[in-house]
Amino acid sequence: MSNIDLVRGDKKRPVRSTAVRLDRPFTFIKDYDKNAPLLKEILEKDMQGMTDPLQLMKSYEERLSKKISYGNIDKKLDWLFQNGRVPRTLDGYYHGITIGMKTGFDAYTLLDTMRSKFKIGKDVDPTQLFHATLLSKSTPWAGKNFKKLTREKVSELTDGFDKGSKTTYLGINSFRNEEKGILNNIAVFLLPAIIETDKVAAPGGEKQSSYIYGKGGLFIAKKDKSVDPKTPDKEVISLNYRWAKLDNKLPNTLLVDEIVEISKGLYLGKLYFSTAVRSLVKDYDPAVDKKDYKYRNFGYFLLMDDTWLHEKNMLFPELAYKMADDLPKKFTTFCFEDKKKGKAIKAKARLSKERTVMHYLRDLSDGIKEGPATEDKYFKEVHNLFMSAQRPDGIEGYLRGGVVALKRGGFMRKFGTNLTNDIYPAVRLFSPWTGKTFTSVDMKVARKYIGKDAEYYKDKGQIILGTNTFKKNFDLSLPATAFIEQLDKIGMVVEEPTEEEKAEGIDLKSFYFMAHFEKSIMADCKGKDVLQFNYRWPKFKTMVPDCYCIDELVRIADGLYLGQLLYATDWEVPYDPKTPPSKYKYDNFGYFLLMDAEWQAIKEFMGFDMNQVL
Repeated sequence: MSNIDLVRGDKKRPVRSTAVRLDRPFTFIKDYDKNAPLLKEILEKDMQGMTDPLQLMKSYEERLSKKISYGNIDKKLDWLFQNGRVPRTLDGYYHGITIGMKTGFDAYTLLDTMRSKFKIGKDVDPTQLFHATLLSKSTPWAGKNFKKLTREKVSELTDGFDKGSKTTYLGINSFRNEEKGILNNIAVFLLPAIIETDKVAAPGGEKQSSYIYGKGGLFIAKKDKSVDPKTPDKEVISLNYRWAKLDNKLPNTLLVDEIVEISKGLYLGKLYFSTAVRSLVKDYDPAVDKKDYKYRNFGYFLLMDDTWLHEKNMLFPELAYKMADDLPKKFTTFCFEDKKKGKAIKAKARLSKERTVMHYLRDLSDGIKEGPATEDKYFKEVHNLFMSAQRPDGIEGYLRGGVVALKRGGFMRKFGTNLTNDIYPAVRLFSPWTGKTFTSVDMKVARKYIGKDAEYYKDKGQIILGTNTFKKNFDLSLPATAFIEQLDKIGMVVEEPTEEEKAEGIDLKSFYFMAHFEKSIMADCKGKDVLQFNYRWPKFKTMVPDCYCIDELVRIADGLYLGQLLYATDWEVPYDPKTPPSKYKYDNFGYFLLMDAEWQAIKEFMGFDMNQVL
């Protein structure tokens, strides 16, 4: 196995080892101890066969969920926490997982008392045992949401104690309700007694509201020194629930969470409760020295951004989100142009409050993948959906991408099976494609990209410059992204994303196209109005086979688009837009999806098309 950097944080001398290969490295502070015995044990023993830190956390969570001793896992988690970085920003929603709980009363002999009373061995933690027995598979906690506060608001919420000189967030916890879990239902029922929770209304602007049952437990978060008396100089993001204006209830009035980043987008957290008697009889006073509140660690948790969602759902399937039963009509309503055909499709789709348009698309995709016996039938249904849908007026910005299914097109038909669709699962992990961007442009910009051929669009109405977008993750797709980065050497346009696009998860843009509204070039589409993407303009210098490609797109629901992937199968005919499309023998090679962030969330929660990207 070749060496690979395991840790980010030491630019001069990165840590290298043959013990483990990480696709997503740790992010430690600059002065971490590279020779620490615990780090060596983590990398060379605990992470054998693993490729990222979340897999390590899963293994620790499994150990802590058993009713036995967990060895020195808490010491390893403490080491990772102590060497984690302070997150730069925390705006938005972060998915949560409880790793394990522990008893924090060691200094007051209460732990020994509990062990004696309940006849628990010294190698077992009573709180960990309780959590493993009753709550490890039934916890209702789902994550946290962070929103930046103005200085004025910070001052108001802290009664003037904090002037808001540091970036500060107001945060809230989110909770799930699993009908199948009795203990979960009991926990959700009891939540209002501990936390002021409100049931989430029908989803609108907030993505997580489509799968979260309730929200509550306010906190104020900012960079601070740890409350842990053992590590008072450790810099963390402190999540303080104790401020009186937050109106929390016991035990949250005693709680301070702390988090650090241990890998990009992955955060390790610790729960600290004040165990001082004064905390029970007096309101929280931020002027009191932290050590006088006698904070003790009662457990560990994880937070992660959306880039970890797929991995989370695979490792923790029992915590995958449920579809809400009150989704807005956007998710359960088709956008049909042909009402007659649409009526028949709607009947087959069987949409309901819990069954969305995306569920129907998954049914079609699954039917195609079943094999030759059902392939033609389901491709015909996808084609009927395409033909019934609306022209996608108003399209703009970044849309996430996914594949419904690929088919035998043109020169692939000589193979007896659907080779394109058969080999796709094997190669999809190597693909870094994430979606497309759309920007309305004028003739001047069009000429910049395709030269004199821009005259073709002079009287075509709206002109759209489009790009394909790519990720740069440390996984199997990285070599493909590196290849795309070098395409500018053959004249193709390769551009870095804007800061706004980077925030959307775009690392690279290439494979440009010009788009405009036009009649379909396919005979079986019978003049269907579509948005047509043209990759064939010579000045794009698009590589084979995409230099023979024209995509066509329609809107099937609000924010959800269906496209057909068309390639010329006669490569001998030079491209000229005046040449009848029939001369090029275009054929359909499959269907793809483009979608907004809300549809992307629905798709992820369903587990549909998670990695199937072109």
